[in-house]
Amino acid sequence: MRIIRKKTIPKVPVSHPPSAPPDSIPSKPCGMSDKTTMKLYILCGLPFSGKTTLAKKIAEHTGSMLIAFDQLWLELEKDTNVASLLKGDEGWRLVRSVAKERISESLKNSRSVVYDDVNARREHREELREVATQHGAIPVVVYTDTPSAIREEREKENLLTKRRHAVEPVNSKKALAQFEEPGLPEHVIVFSSENNLEEWLGKL
Repeated sequence: MRIIRKKTIPKVPVSHPPSAPPDSIPSKPCGMSDKTTMKLYILCGLPFSGKTTLAKKIAEHTGSMLIAFDQLWLELEKDTNVASLLKGDEGWRLVRSVAKERISESLKNSRSVVYDDVNARREHREELREVATQHGAIPVVVYTDTPSAIREEREKENLLTKRRHAVEPVNSKKALAQFEEPGLPEHVIVFSSENNLEEWLGKL
């Protein structure tokens, strides 16, 4: 592991069972943290860089709640009150708003969170760092640094297996054009294909 040192959004009531939020992975007995150790793991990386797989592993290892942008989008698509709003940048802002509400709710309840999203721009990550500090949590940016050849191979394989939703070419190009690799000021933890996953997790 190497460490590198508004259009108004409508309020969307998204309900879930209080004892088992839909995106949580309760791998530890309670998943609760005290205020000094509570963390917000902010995943960051291009499509098919392995963010979702790594996010699930971090959530399982730390007992954190897993909140994923893609899952929230699918959840909101089923809500007839807001489904029509899930278009383009407006849809992105809406899902992002709901994600931040879910993150805040979990941190208020003293539970660490893993947030799975591209988080392409530094300002996107800074917004989430602010949410963490507002609730006394430590923000941790986790960057999946995966070579383009591996990402492209995974995308081709997914077209055949359809294990996850396909990423529209226009969205892939947009993410690549917007992506700002995290640097020293963000205190990033990097995960690359060269890392041993179990050893890497053990150092979190």
